Amino acid sequence: MENSAGLTSNSRQTPGHRLHERLPSPVPAGKRSWGERLWPRREPRMVLDPDRCNGCGLCETACSGRDASSPDFSRIQVLRDEPTGTNFAVFCQHCLDPLCLKACPRRAISRNEAGIVRVDNHLCAHCALCIDACPQAAPQRVPDGRVIKCDLCGGDPACVPACTEKALIYSPGKALGWIRLLRWPVQALSFLFLVVVLVGTVCSLSLGDLTLACPIGLLQNIAASKIVLLSTVISALFLIVLTVTSGRFACGWFCPFGFLLDLAGKVIPRKLRLPGAVRTRMAKYGVAGAALGVSGVVGYQAFCTICPIGTLCRSYGVQGVVGGVELGILPVVAVLEASEKRSWCRYFCPVGALLALCAKIGLVKIVIGASRCKKFSCMRCADACPMGIVSESDLREGVSPKLDMSECIMCMRCIDSCRHGAAKIRFRWQKTLPVERQALKAK
Repeated sequence: MENSAGLTSNSRQTPGHRLHERLPSPVPAGKRSWGERLWPRREPRMVLDPDRCNGCGLCETACSGRDASSPDFSRIQVLRDEPTGTNFAVFCQHCLDPLCLKACPRRAISRNEAGIVRVDNHLCAHCALCIDACPQAAPQRVPDGRVIKCDLCGGDPACVPACTEKALIYSPGKALGWIRLLRWPVQALSFLFLVVVLVGTVCSLSLGDLTLACPIGLLQNIAASKIVLLSTVISALFLIVLTVTSGRFACGWFCPFGFLLDLAGKVIPRKLRLPGAVRTRMAKYGVAGAALGVSGVVGYQAFCTICPIGTLCRSYGVQGVVGGVELGILPVVAVLEASEKRSWCRYFCPVGALLALCAKIGLVKIVIGASRCKKFSCMRCADACPMGIVSESDLREGVSPKLDMSECIMCMRCIDSCRHGAAKIRFRWQKTLPVERQALKAK
């Protein structure tokens, strides 16, 4: 038998990870209460660092000691590949939406509030359907015919202290996602500041001696007037420098229209699907090019007249009343949220296109850590990402995804949603590829 790490064992059944494409997303259905959203429950986790595992089997011995039996009754199994010296421990990942739970015809498997998935031996018929459903075949049939699986020893796993190499790590989990508690107020204050306080001035605003300008508006102005003014170029550099140093942070935290889209995404059901020809991230570069070309032909900033960001900022007060027809673009773009999160930002925003080019040479990145990521058993980061850049297929196959930072808006939802501390901000020059992806490329 070959497992997802490429190791063999005669005592294990074949895992179902190759059938992941047919499986439903493990993101659970249903809505969480406001209390759970503001203060999420801790969810215990146990992760393995394969680079530290030496295959000693002490974890198996400690686990089987619960039943005073041989390692054949262990709920954690070490798979060893002697030719390569590679070792890998297989145990229950306590999935966010357990496939074994759905497969059990007797409802003997349950997931409690702490996130621990258990098997009730009084209800279990030992049919082994849970083994077939599990991507790693973590539940197993022991010699006496029973089906057993790891239950984290009720929250104090015996295998962790037994591991002399510290390959097994256990933590009660992260209690509070503080980033969203900070991002929403920042977005709301930015909206208030740019739309209400500084009415209609987001395209070019002055703060004392400092003048800030929209870079795509500047390029349209240059195309229309055929004149380059050093002062206007300098005023547009702020957003460019911010993007190079911190990624598309402005898109995720300060953009007033992005804030409106995030609010719309909370209430608009996603029942539409954009045509495949439109659903390409290169489209926004086409929109940006068209905006510059048309501006050069007509002699004024053509896109600025329908720009959702500028329109929103001009919507307050007298300007909003005078330019009421202009506001028609806002609900049209908001409807795009019925297809995918931040569809406008993904496919159409010319400002995002320019910032994406700057982010390609940015100094920071977000990585999904190899040793801590629970991958197919969690996938919260893929569900939380509004730009859809966290690859579900990589997670399903047990590979840490590499994020395209030119498309990342640095909202940090992936970091906030990860209960295991696997998503981190790193500098660009730090280790780029997770261990698993390097190993796959080496084959």
